Amino acid sequence: MNKNSPAYLAIFLAITAAIAGGALYGANSLTEPVIQANADKAEKASLLEMYPDASLDEFETVDAEAITADHPDVESVYKYGEDIVIFKCTVSGYDKGTTFLVAINAADGTIDHFKAIENGDTKGIGSRIMDQSYADSLQGKDAAGELDTISGATYTSTPVVSAINECAQLAAQVD
Repeated sequence: MNKNSPAYLAIFLAITAAIAGGALYGANSLTEPVIQANADKAEKASLLEMYPDASLDEFETVDAEAITADHPDVESVYKYGEDIVIFKCTVSGYDKGTTFLVAINAADGTIDHFKAIENGDTKGIGSRIMDQSYADSLQGKDAAGELDTISGATYTSTPVVSAINECAQLAAQVD
């Protein structure tokens, strides 16, 4: 077969693509568990930042399959103590969105703690959701009520506020 023929080039391209695809699959298979383990460690570290006097054993992982199936922003749910329900959420934003933890007191519906874990939006604008001052502004407020957004960063903060409002409704359903 002539090396310049279209059939030869198509076969060569297909073989090269198959080898590259196999290599990527293998690399992903090796690194995926490590990436997931690191993400779990970071999430647990964030829980301990929210509640520094707690131990990891005090955070009960809730089987949230029924919750997460109908509420795609909610990734995981924890119980802490008698009344605190902690939701890990990821919401869209202006660019890459925000991942955060929100702890809601199921007894009275108030926000106990808020911790932004990751934000991929504009530095200095949307990234202000990561500031402690924003977390402090939410603490003690009615999670189902009207919450402040960040001026100039509505594409970032509005989805966060909507997810918190949604979690307020879900907190009462968590046993």
